[in-house]
Amino acid sequence: MKPKCFVSIQKAIVFMVLLVIFLQVFHIYLMLQEGNPIVGERNHISGWDQIMRKIRNAHVTDSSGYYFILPDILGSRNSQSSGTHDVAVATHTTSNNLQNLVQLNERWQGQISISVLTQSHDAEYALYLIWRLHECHEDIQRKVIFHLVFPVWSHKDIINTTPHEIHCDKKLSMKAQYENFEIGELQYPHNILRNLALKMVTTSFVLVMDIDLLPSANLSSSFQTDIINSKIASNQTAYVVPVFETGEGDNIPSTKEDLLTDRNIQPFYINVCPKCQNQTNYKKWKYLRKSDKLQLAFELQWKYPFEPFFIASKSSLPLYQERFKQYGFNRVSQICEMHVAGFNFSVLNNAFLVHKGYKMKNKFYSQKDVDHHENRQRYEEFKKVLESSYPDSKRKC
Repeated sequence: MKPKCFVSIQKAIVFMVLLVIFLQVFHIYLMLQEGNPIVGERNHISGWDQIMRKIRNAHVTDSSGYYFILPDILGSRNSQSSGTHDVAVATHTTSNNLQNLVQLNERWQGQISISVLTQSHDAEYALYLIWRLHECHEDIQRKVIFHLVFPVWSHKDIINTTPHEIHCDKKLSMKAQYENFEIGELQYPHNILRNLALKMVTTSFVLVMDIDLLPSANLSSSFQTDIINSKIASNQTAYVVPVFETGEGDNIPSTKEDLLTDRNIQPFYINVCPKCQNQTNYKKWKYLRKSDKLQLAFELQWKYPFEPFFIASKSSLPLYQERFKQYGFNRVSQICEMHVAGFNFSVLNNAFLVHKGYKMKNKFYSQKDVDHHENRQRYEEFKKVLESSYPDSKRKC
């Protein structure tokens, strides 16, 4: 007969083994729950936890090592579908313009990929607004992929951000502290943000645009039906979307007919850099024969400093040069490379973008001219790089 103490030890061992097995199974269950959040779930705490988990685990930086790069902070990319539209918008902002996403989402039927820049003093508002937009707008949950970029030095502050309760039916009381180009000691890294948003779209074609622009109504569906489905789309063509501007607070036209009769509308950047957009040939575009279909109206011969907005093939599009920050040459440098690489530029007949507010020379931030001069030097250096990258090209910038 075995001693009672021996039997007790055996029972204790069996109990401990069963306890370990139970804890392991429970741990695996929790991991699966974290890795596979329910699509469209209205659980505020889990939504916030998803964001904060990404921030705590941040380790990927840009090439300079200055910014942490966090793609898809709400884990929605793999669960989303671009639906019937194979063209997406890629855009970028700081918290001060993030509210523009609501109106953009209403105008654009397809996927939207948006990169948001924040830092220590801005993170509380920026993260809350991302969370609120995602939770309070079902269409944003379904269509929008959020990404976050912030300087490495602000990581410790941002991981201590606490959530605020969300009331979707109440007006937002919090406000942003900074403008895009004046966010404390931080330089606005347009092209880091653009590249992140661009890389994360799941469509074949993409329109990279600023958050304070609005597209004409039904642009994504028209491009799908009349360009992609008609088999005339080319991977080496930039489909130029003419861009205009109107006064702050003015109604934004949704159709070409409305645009042409709106007296507040004028060509984009006409008071700052007319030659940056003049090659669009606004007069020719205005008097095109009326058509219900989206069509290729005419081709353009690109030359500096033309910097159009356009729809293009994601797979063929050169990435933006991340050496450019703040004001100047951040977009035209990419377009210059497209020209050298052999892209053609074709203007779409009915499509357009409208900037909310007139661009004026005296309304830029204080260091704009200094930044522009420094970026001009970077642009000259970049052109030399292109000559070696495309030795057989006869095109120059």
